[in-house]
Amino acid sequence: MKKVKFAIRLGILAAVAVFVATPGCAPRKRFDPTPEGEFEAAYQAYEKKKYPTAIDAFKQLIYKYPGSDLVEQGRYYLADSYFLNGENLLAANEFELLNREFPQGRFADVSLYKAGIAYSRLSRRPERDQNETRKALETLETLLTKYPNTEYRDSIRAQVRGLKDKLARKEFDTAQFYIKRKLYDSSIIYLKSVLTNYPESSIMPDVLYNLYVASKKMGYPDDAQDARNWL
Repeated sequence: MKKVKFAIRLGILAAVAVFVATPGCAPRKRFDPTPEGEFEAAYQAYEKKKYPTAIDAFKQLIYKYPGSDLVEQGRYYLADSYFLNGENLLAANEFELLNREFPQGRFADVSLYKAGIAYSRLSRRPERDQNETRKALETLETLLTKYPNTEYRDSIRAQVRGLKDKLARKEFDTAQFYIKRKLYDSSIIYLKSVLTNYPESSIMPDVLYNLYVASKKMGYPDDAQDARNWL
C-alpha cells in the first residue's frame, strides 16, 4: 500500500514537471501597460461615464508616469471626471492645478472656466456664507484677465453678472436687516458698498431707494438727494 501511494506521488510530480517544462503551458508573464495603454483604458471608462473608475485610472496614470506627454490630458480628464460626477470642490482644485502646471497648454482657459463653474455650483443662497461665490467670481475674472480672447468670454460675462448680483443681494439683505431695526447708519454702510462694488447690479433701483430713505432718516440731505438723482 505504501509503495502504491509512493508511486502515485511520483507520478503526480512527474506530470507537474512535464507541465511546467512544456513551452505551450508556461504561465503568462504579467502585462505591464504603457502610458498610452493606461490612458486609453482610463478614457474608455470616462467615455462610458464610469467616473469613479476613470478617476482612479487617471490618478494612477499621473502618479506612475509624471514625465509623460499624456499627463496634461490625464489631469484634464481627471478633473472633468470629478466635475461630471458632481464632486465640485475636487474638480475645481484639479482644474486649477492643471492651469498652474500648464498655463499655456491646450486646456488653459477651459480649466479655469470649469473651475469657476464648479465653484459656482457650490455657491449657497444669498443669506448664507458666500465664500464659494467669491471664489467663483475671482476665478472667472482671472480667466478673462489671463485669456481675454477665450471662446468662453460671453458665457463668463453672464456668469460674472449673476455672481455679482448674488453678492450684491447678500449686502442688500443685510442693509434691510438694519433698516427694519431702525439702524439706518449701519444700513447705509452696506447700501453704499453695493453702490461702489456692484454698480451694474439688477437690484440697483432698490438699493438707491433704500439709501434715499435711510439717508433722510439719518438727516443726511446731500446723500438723500444724490440717491434720488441716481434713481
